[in-house]
Amino acid sequence: MSSIDRKVQRAVALKQKKKTRADASATVKKKVAAARAPKENDEPLSREAEARLSELVKRIVSLHRKSTAQVFELGECLAEAKTVQPEKRFGRWLKENFRYSVRSAWNFISVHERLSDHRERLEQHAIGSTALIELAKGEPDQIEDVIKQFEGGKSLKPSEIKALVGGKKDEAEEHIDPRQLGGKAGLQKMAAAKLKSDTEEFHRLAALVLEELEEAISQVTAGKRMVMRSLATGVELRARHASDLFKDIAAPLRPVDHLPRGNLNHAKIGDQTGWGAVQESIYRLGGVGSWPHRDEMEKWVIEVAHPALRFAVHGEPYVVRSEPITAPIADVGLTDSAVMENDEPVIDKEDVADKVASGPSEVEIDAVLSRLAASTSAPAAPSMAR
Repeated sequence: MSSIDRKVQRAVALKQKKKTRADASATVKKKVAAARAPKENDEPLSREAEARLSELVKRIVSLHRKSTAQVFELGECLAEAKTVQPEKRFGRWLKENFRYSVRSAWNFISVHERLSDHRERLEQHAIGSTALIELAKGEPDQIEDVIKQFEGGKSLKPSEIKALVGGKKDEAEEHIDPRQLGGKAGLQKMAAAKLKSDTEEFHRLAALVLEELEEAISQVTAGKRMVMRSLATGVELRARHASDLFKDIAAPLRPVDHLPRGNLNHAKIGDQTGWGAVQESIYRLGGVGSWPHRDEMEKWVIEVAHPALRFAVHGEPYVVRSEPITAPIADVGLTDSAVMENDEPVIDKEDVADKVASGPSEVEIDAVLSRLAASTSAPAAPSMAR
């Protein structure tokens, strides 16, 4: 029994010895770390800095983050508190006075620093603190897009804002070819890259088409006639390409009723919507060979196509007409040669009409018809128009 007791005593002594060494080692490490640490944490602050920090504490305590303005004010106070004391003291100051972590404080500072230019617009929509923090992570163009959605009447949750802005991408991730990323995430990245590229090109083409329409309308405003040849040259190809891009970007794909085993086709968005008017306008502008008569075309361009393109390019409201003006559907699937064959006689007739002098007035025509009616009592035989 004595040998067993001695073994137990030795084990206990060895365990105690190890614990003592560990405690001593931890003490030494703390002393070394304290010796190496900068002295700025213990340096006394100036009276002005202490007074200002005291004022900021009172101001922050009074804020309850119940309004968008209070969130901005909190970020402003924290940003100032960070600058009036050494950086290493900021975390301790937060811990002593509030329950904010350094990370939370930086989130509010980011709202103040990155969204101040948009503060007035955001306050109008009473955006909450979580949504503001997510929005502050976006790039300038992303932030502007989200704010425009708020101004358009859309209500976005913080999770939706996070998905829209996506945060700042890692530099290494930006250089990865999305075509080399597999799975659902890879497909989404590749689709996002295509959507961004196609949207930019569509907007560029739509803006060019709009310029041509406004140039043509300015001729009408000046009392002249719209020159169809010039308009066709400026808009046809651009509108056709814009139409193709728009279908890929926004038009839903639907099966064809009479071809159950056929390919899916792009469906119309709806004439009674702004983007439906855009889809219809660029589709018709892309088919010069099927354009209607000049007078009908002028009216349609001024009252339908031009407002639709203003809606697409500048975001102006599109007012749906109670009696929509229609124009013959343009077959933009025609080849260039087919379109030119159909287009040439139309434009030639138009040029000839421009050169012909103005015809007799309605009064003169009525007088001629009256004389003809008086000169004969027999009805005129029907004849086929040439």
